[in-house]
Amino acid sequence: MTPLIKRQILCLTGALLFCGCISHRTVVYQDVARAKVEFESDAAARLFYETLSRISPSRDHSESTTSVAIPIVFEHERKVVPGKNVEFNDAVAICDSNRDGIITETEARIFANQKR
Repeated sequence: MTPLIKRQILCLTGALLFCGCISHRTVVYQDVARAKVEFESDAAARLFYETLSRISPSRDHSESTTSVAIPIVFEHERKVVPGKNVEFNDAVAICDSNRDGIITETEARIFANQKR
């Protein structure tokens, strides 16, 4: 083998060993302030929170993912996920039908009986 071929094989091997991919992934939880709400009674609060805990895992979430990639060299991914307060605020908006900031036991029962 000539010195030129040895040098080319060595350079190629080094390039393969030391080349890599720069990868960056970020998950951002965007949360909002929790809506202020009062409950008419403990029963209304209990019914609301039990219903919220039952529907939260199966709820559809809107997630946003942004990805930029240059093959083999660079990859950047940013994922935006809504926080728990978004779910809570949505539930309060649905449950508090008269928008007075007070969830009554009747409103909580209607919220619990809605099909989702």
